[in-house]
Amino acid sequence: MTHESKDNAFLEKVILFLVVLVGAVLVFNQFQFAKLSSNIFLNAVSSLLILIIIGLVVWLFLGKEKYEHKEHHAEQVKVEKVKIPLTFHERLSYGMVAFVAVLILFNQFQISQVNALVSGTSSVVSTITKSVSSAPIKLVGSGKGGVVIGPQLNPDGRTTKLVEWTTISETPAPKSTGNPTQDAIAAVVPTGTPFYVAQGEGAEKVKGVSFDDPITSQKVWASLLGSRRFGTANAIQLAPEEEQRWQKLTSVFTCDFCCGGPNSVTTISRCGCAHSYAWQGMAKFFIRYHPQYSDEQILGEMTKWKALWYPQGMIQDYLVYTGQQPANILTHGGSVGIRQQFLQQAPSSQQQTHAQATPLDELPSMVGGC
Repeated sequence: MTHESKDNAFLEKVILFLVVLVGAVLVFNQFQFAKLSSNIFLNAVSSLLILIIIGLVVWLFLGKEKYEHKEHHAEQVKVEKVKIPLTFHERLSYGMVAFVAVLILFNQFQISQVNALVSGTSSVVSTITKSVSSAPIKLVGSGKGGVVIGPQLNPDGRTTKLVEWTTISETPAPKSTGNPTQDAIAAVVPTGTPFYVAQGEGAEKVKGVSFDDPITSQKVWASLLGSRRFGTANAIQLAPEEEQRWQKLTSVFTCDFCCGGPNSVTTISRCGCAHSYAWQGMAKFFIRYHPQYSDEQILGEMTKWKALWYPQGMIQDYLVYTGQQPANILTHGGSVGIRQQFLQQAPSSQQQTHAQATPLDELPSMVGGC
């Protein structure tokens, strides 16, 4: 009996040591994956698994001393005892081994996802999680906002400069994977469903809008303007003071990538493309149903949608702003002002490495009808 107890105690210590060692390595890996992956669902599962394994280890250590005291007392009362069933700590140790095995499997899924992220390809895991994240129940933010890079009209009314716009829907901070273009895509092109579509005043007006469906969204936003082209049934009517604010916003928001030229950008108030209709309807929506947001936030949210409809141009702007591409690659409306903006900066502020991992000409220049 004594020899068997010693063997069991030794086996329990070995299992505990392996669980702690492997668990520590996996926890470290999960933290590294969380830095690379922008998938909220997988990061949440990863954090939950980490907390569970830490909790189990703490529970095991706290309960071990108490259990050993009870076992020693029982041996004094009754020396000869046949121990057939597994003890509590044996069951807990074996359970932790099984849980670590689950964590190892999840770790492999994370490795697959990160490898796909770095190489710019899609994995089975990323495809599944993307379909989950595209469901209507997944909302992007709750009014916390964020920052996007985009053009702003210069005082001359003809050229633009690149600025950081504050958004209404949450915009995650950019992450670095070693592929500059893929990082730019992740930072610039939004996904999911913005919170103002699924809840709040006016949500019924924008049913069907989603960052994951830019073409349908364009039509819905455009229907809010009220026109012969997109109909008047869903149009938003503004009060006189709201109309003045709307005219102010539409007269400074630029349609950079389908109208005008490098020396003369076109504002959406003077543009007849479908995207212009959508932005004008979008401005009406926020002014009418979410007037608490500032003009800058509304223009920032409109800029965020610009990345969906003109991904190539907006990603080029992002790479120029972050110093990963020279400003002279830009030829879109008003871009002469951007070239002058970056020529005035010190050469040392411009990074020398250019984003060449994914050619920009493979990205669509425009999504949706013009």
